[in-house]
Amino acid sequence: MSDPLFMVKTAFYIGNYRQCVKDAQKLQLGDQALDLENDILMYRAYMAEGKYNLVLGEVASRRGPEFQALVLLAKLLQNSSNKESIISEVGNVLNEGAAAMCPNIVALLCANVYLLAGDYESTLRVCNSASSLECHALAVQTLIQMNRVDIATKEMKKLQELDEDATVSQLALAALNVALADAKSVQTAYYVYQELADKFGPTPILLNGQAVCFLMQGKPEQAEDVLQKALDKDSGHAETLINLSIVSQFLGARDSAKRYISQVKDSHPDHPYVTRLQEKEKVFEEFTSALLTNR
Repeated sequence: MSDPLFMVKTAFYIGNYRQCVKDAQKLQLGDQALDLENDILMYRAYMAEGKYNLVLGEVASRRGPEFQALVLLAKLLQNSSNKESIISEVGNVLNEGAAAMCPNIVALLCANVYLLAGDYESTLRVCNSASSLECHALAVQTLIQMNRVDIATKEMKKLQELDEDATVSQLALAALNVALADAKSVQTAYYVYQELADKFGPTPILLNGQAVCFLMQGKPEQAEDVLQKALDKDSGHAETLINLSIVSQFLGARDSAKRYISQVKDSHPDHPYVTRLQEKEKVFEEFTSALLTNR
């Protein structure tokens, strides 16, 4: 049986958020659960575009644990300094979500909250309690971030048994192959990104995936070409700017690398890469200061 939300989901997964919103707004499915899932996908696309106030404003009057979980995710994405208070609410939402119309959606959104907060154990616990493809894919992503590629490979097999051809399964497979990092795996990942781009059109997410593969293959020039195409599609895309800074360093273009990093810091100050970079810069400055003091 075909999925009536296939195109909406695919647009979201590959990062074509404007198309996701357009497709979602056109759909009137006449099924309460599907209409709810469609609305959640649309609001997640808005959040991916940074439109947190729009989402929070529109869902303020919506009832149900699905929207409570969505609000928590939006608030955390908007302001990570409130992490502790937001995390404290997740447990109650999950408890209510067990009897919700779409419990898998509640689990997915809450798992994303935990992942953003860096609580990998809770992320995996919630993902394992659900049965959706996207929860399995999120578990793969989480395990990759934990550098547990061995367990991620086992989780990937479960995902493939459910539906190996689904877009979210293909993206998880590509991410896993990049993490495996051997030549054959990286080439497989590149083919996945290329096939999805050919089928649904190139997006910054797919182009960045290809660029990472090129870089791992020792082809920084090709990586730069692909990233420039991604930049043309979205001049403020964080991952594109970060990867361009890395490629620029490989090519010896230090001024360009600094420029791209400055852009990321200005436009995405709370991005995990920026946070880690600033922490390392602070340590380096303290170390340098201590050396000068002890001379």
